[in-house]
Parts: sequence; C-alpha cells; structure tokens
Amino acid sequence: MEPIWEVRSYRRRYATRESGYHTCEETTGGECIIRNAQKYKQIDDVTTFSFFRDKIILTELFESSVGIVAFGGYIHTNTDIKIVFKANYTVDGMPFTYKKDYLSPINTGDWNNIGFHKEISIDLGAAFHDEDAEYGLILDDVSVEMKIFGKAGNTLEFIGFDIDAISKLEFLDKSLELSFHQKTSMHIPYLYYLKTDLPFDLYLTTQIELSQGRKVVQKSCNRCGRFLPINIENEMSTLSFSLHCKKKAPCKHSTFRAYNIINLAELSEDNLEGLTIESGTKIATYYGHQLECKACKKFFVNAPLNPQRNPQQFKEDGLRRRAIEVLISMLLKKKFVHFEFEHRTKKQFVEHIWNKFGRRCFKCGKKLLLDEMHLDHTMPLAYLYRLDESATCLCSTHNSQKSDNFPIDFYTEDELIRLSKITLLSLEELKTKGVNKEVLSLLVENVDWYFDEFLAHPEYQKVRDEIRTSDKINDSLKRVIAGEVNLYDEYKEKTGRTPKTVTSKKYE
Repeated sequence: MEPIWEVRSYRRRYATRESGYHTCEETTGGECIIRNAQKYKQIDDVTTFSFFRDKIILTELFESSVGIVAFGGYIHTNTDIKIVFKANYTVDGMPFTYKKDYLSPINTGDWNNIGFHKEISIDLGAAFHDEDAEYGLILDDVSVEMKIFGKAGNTLEFIGFDIDAISKLEFLDKSLELSFHQKTSMHIPYLYYLKTDLPFDLYLTTQIELSQGRKVVQKSCNRCGRFLPINIENEMSTLSFSLHCKKKAPCKHSTFRAYNIINLAELSEDNLEGLTIESGTKIATYYGHQLECKACKKFFVNAPLNPQRNPQQFKEDGLRRRAIEVLISMLLKKKFVHFEFEHRTKKQFVEHIWNKFGRRCFKCGKKLLLDEMHLDHTMPLAYLYRLDESATCLCSTHNSQKSDNFPIDFYTEDELIRLSKITLLSLEELKTKGVNKEVLSLLVENVDWYFDEFLAHPEYQKVRDEIRTSDKINDSLKRVIAGEVNLYDEYKEKTGRTPKTVTSKKYE
C-alpha cells in the first residue's frame, strides 16, 4: 500500500512552554528584576490600541479538541476607565470576530490585571505543513483591539503584555481542566503562562508615542520560573503573588520578604530611587510574597494532580490517536474528510456539520459559534471508525464526556432516534458496539504493510519512556480487537517471519 500522507493529522499538540509541574531549578522565588513600564497620555476620551500577529498556532488542550488564544497584561490608570476587547482572525480564509467587555473592577491610581481568552475548536482547521511545526490549526491575521474609554489627559501605563496561544504542557490532559475553568476571571492574565518580558509595543500597530513609565518589580516564581509583577507601591493590592504575612506583618522570613535584584548591574541609582534596598542587592517588602505565583499555587499546590503521568506521556497519547486516524484513512484509501468534502462540494466541512445540527450542541442544545463547535466521530475513533459526514456537533464539555464511548452508552433512546435522522446512520448502527469490521478486514488483509511500512515510520520507531511508540500504537489496536484477530499471528502466518517494527517478545 502506497503511503500518501504524513503520520500527523489535522489535530495536533504543540507545546513550547516550560513545565511548571516541578519546582524550577533556575529560580527560588527569591529573585527579582526591575523594569520600567511604558506610558501613554490619552489625547482623546477613547483610545484604541491595536495589536497584530500574522500567525498563531493553537495547541490542543485538556484532551478536548480545544485550543485557546489569550491576550493580557498589567495596566495602571489615574482615572476611571472601561475596557472593551475585540479579536479578529481567519482560519483557512474564513474570518471570525470575538468581542469581550472587561467587567472586572479597574482600580484607579493602581495596577490592574487585565486580559481575555477565546476557546477555539481545533476541529475547525484542516491539515497544514510547516517546516517548523506539526500538523494543526493556524490562526492567520490575528488582531486584537483594546479600546479604553477614559478621559483625555489620563495617563496609562503598561507592562507584561503578550498575545499567543496557551500551550502549557500540564494543560494538555484533563487533570487541570476543571481547575482552569474555576474562577478563571480572578487569575487573568497570569494563568495563561504567556511571556511577561515583552515590550508593550512589540505587536502594537497603533501609531502612538510611548514614554518611560514607573518602576515595576517583577519577582520570580519558584515553580514556573516566570518573573511576574508585584505591586511594590501598594502591596495589599496584589497582582501575581499572594502575600506571605498579611496578618502578621512585617514579614520576617528573608526569602519571602527580600529578593535579589538579578539585573542590578544594568540599573542606575535613579532606577532604585524610592525602593527599599537591603544589603545593597535586595528589594525589601513589608508583607512578603509567596514563592510560587498565584497560577502555580492554583494549579500545582491547591489542585489535585495525577503524579503517574508526565508531559511526554500526554504527547504520546495524542500521537497514538493521530496514528489511528491516519491508519484508517490510508486503509480506506481516502483523504481526511475536511479535504475530501471541500474538494467535492466546495464548502467547509465544519460549517456543514455546524449548520446540519442547527448550530447547537446535540447533547445539551447550547448555541455554539462555529469556532466553538467540536466534531465528534459519533462512532468512536478508538474502534477504527473514521471521521466522516456522520460527525456530531457537540460543545466542549459533552465532547469531552463522550470521549471513546459508543452512542448507545452516551445518548438516551430519544436522542439516538434524533441523531439517526440527522446523521443518516441507522438506529441499528448507532446501537452497535464493537470494532469497525470493514477497516479491521482491510487491516488483516494488509497486515504485512501495517507492520513493515506503516509502523516503520521514524516517528513511530522512536523510544520514549523505554518503550517504542509503535508498541504503544499496536497495543491500543490489540485492546480493541481482542477476541477478533491477532495481528501479530496473522503477520507471522502470512510472511513466515516475526515483525521487526514492534518488540516481538511482548507478543510471543
């Protein structure tokens, strides 16, 4: 069989952020840097700051086919303001717009945490190839407008702003999903794990004049290693770290109270003016701050973790799923349904499914924007069923709950009847449990190709955690076809030899 596609499908996981699971080896929570904010004096009552990135690559989060693009930072204002965010982006040429009023209180004469995020279904995209990335969803022409309603003459100051996809490794599986969505607005923007050392005008396209603003102390987190702002001028109004001795101030614990200035050599006396300097090299605070930032405390101290899994294993799970997806398509000699459908109808596959289900989650009836819809295989991928035009439109929550369940195990009788009418799958099919016989038959017929060529792909021959990826792929197939056929024995009978692409002793 001629392999005609790469091993990766249109869904992917792509992560470049450092892990925050373990205590960081580079920072202790007792270091800081001193930077200056960037300042702007409002000329009009309404000011629009526009930011632009030509491409952002989404990461699949929480094993739920969802990616999140986020924007945020820290703002200081002298008068009352209101903030409205607007995001625009395109996917495969389709434009999308998202608008968000920032409703959290804005303190005047003080620093404020601000930002927003947008969840986008990874299923919205088709495959692409980039020399520096894997297959996945690209957002093109991403722009964010931050409109500030205030008063002419008001001074605004900014620090720690970034716009990017959330890609923290520990957000890949489900263990932190619930914690992420609990009281999210209280933890913006530091829960995004974006960069905090970028100049405010890095992605800014608005032609405005910025000047140097006030000094900001950014303290290290001993878990994620980021340097995040503390409110050195008003410690009780915390930003990214909780106070250590709020009720028993002044704090007398040296590590929590005073922080080594690691960029001291770059600073002048003017940079240090007004700050409490201890031992000539430390910034001293009155209340002290926790060693870990609020985000790491939320996720890695307060939230339960599964200590048996690591980021590499999360990636492996995604690779196995994608391998099964590619295997099914190659056995059936079909392209992924996104390409096949668009070539045949000149329409977008995801938009077709969205409209077919009335733009609502089939399970709960929630209205969904196109980029919020999740494509469910209806009949589970794990049991060798291809994503096709019988796909179901679900919300993020119910797509996650459906997982690899058969329809009969997830939907009520009335729901199965309705689902049959929409998908055109018969009730008998929807009530079926078991492996896809057609694909299994093709797999047995091409068992020599499966072991000798498909599993021989270099990506599948890599050894991770002392196990070849090909063994993990084969094991996942072995589980679902148990009692039907033994692929290893079929190969030996057909070829008279044992396969070299898997560890033979596991299957003897």
